Amino acid sequence: MKKIVYIILSTIILCACDREEYLDIEPKGVVIPSKVIDYRLLLDQEESDFDAISPGFLRTYSNTNLMSDDATSVGVELNFDGGVSKNMFTFADNIYEETQEDPDWQATYGQIYACNIVLEGVLDATGGTEAEKRQLYAEALVHRAFAYFVLVNLYGVHYNPATASSDPGVPFRLDTELTDVQFPRQSIQAVYDLILSDLDSAINDLPDTPVYSFRPSKAGVYAFLARIYLYMGRFDEAKTAADNSLALHNTILDYSAFPDIIFPGSGIVTLPSYLDDVQITWAKSGIQPATESFALSTDLINLISFTDQRRRLLAPFWLFGLSGAGSFYAAESFRIYRNVGFSVPEILLIRAECYAREGNAAMALADLNTLREARFTGPYTPLASTDANEVLDWVKTERRVELMGNGMRYFDLKRYNVFDTPTDLVHTLNGTTYTLPANSKNWALPIARRYILANPEIGENIRD
Repeated sequence: MKKIVYIILSTIILCACDREEYLDIEPKGVVIPSKVIDYRLLLDQEESDFDAISPGFLRTYSNTNLMSDDATSVGVELNFDGGVSKNMFTFADNIYEETQEDPDWQATYGQIYACNIVLEGVLDATGGTEAEKRQLYAEALVHRAFAYFVLVNLYGVHYNPATASSDPGVPFRLDTELTDVQFPRQSIQAVYDLILSDLDSAINDLPDTPVYSFRPSKAGVYAFLARIYLYMGRFDEAKTAADNSLALHNTILDYSAFPDIIFPGSGIVTLPSYLDDVQITWAKSGIQPATESFALSTDLINLISFTDQRRRLLAPFWLFGLSGAGSFYAAESFRIYRNVGFSVPEILLIRAECYAREGNAAMALADLNTLREARFTGPYTPLASTDANEVLDWVKTERRVELMGNGMRYFDLKRYNVFDTPTDLVHTLNGTTYTLPANSKNWALPIARRYILANPEIGENIRD
């Protein structure tokens, strides 16, 4: 298949080199998109590669697992990447060296630039129908919105309605201009406003469900909106969006149906690929396969009962020749990249949380038990309670177990610190304790030094 080649890596956009350097580069082998099929190929490119310099739209962020309370470590497994994982695990003031790229920043801004190429050209492209052009335009808006959502949650403090208009978010790139461009930070409120505006503009031009799980659809946008509103503390709107998503896609896998497929007789299973997993509403993946880089905390493992089929998604470290103790999340190890996108289980849990927060324990339990029934062996005994606060705690626990390994626990802890009881995050490494206080500005990740040096107007994140 013909590849469309673009110069759209984020190193062009926000990099440590002078802007003028890129004005002197004569791109070789560059195909300027002009046909509808060109834009389709661009948006359907899942992975980045060295031939087509598109960032790919499947991969997003990497090792937030290392920064949550789901992770523990004995140290040796954190040294494989020159100290980056150790810096994440210990909440260091700087994660990357002055010359190092941040793969999360790089991938997401690369995707944003690619989306802007589509937004600026696809409606005037040759070939295809107007409906196809509008769908591609809508897909680009949704991919861009997701990239900004990742960025603002990585590099900003969590959304707080009282301070979002003044809290620093991330820079906007809304076109493909590279000459005399400044990159000032926008507020967290402004970033969320852009995300919601893009999704509102896109949704009517998308199909109900996608042909391929990595393409945006109405079901995927509603799922995305459910997560956004949950993070914003707008729980009524999150519940409505969850309703709309589940009305279009609501399939759940029965985990007891999976055979042992990692090692025969081991009792360890792995999930289907994102193309085959019918639970996935819209697929996105982590950038790096961090499954082997940390052990799961005892606190997390103790939440998973022995009749819970999700225990079969764990593997001992020694299976991969690592000297660490304990278990790691193996569910997606052999499809390499875990899903950090949207799935029916997550949307059920969002709706259950919203019901519990409004005091409707019965409806929250209905969603919670629907999911759990597909996760346990033997006859399932439904959870029962009339106490909405107790049910909310159960939903949070279920969310932690069901979504383990996808990096969202770190974001959940951030939002609980805003909307619920603040809790410090504590890691121990080689006998030393590292604490991230609940009210710390350090929950917003540091922006890599190379980007600050190239574009001082971005400004550094304040460190406590």
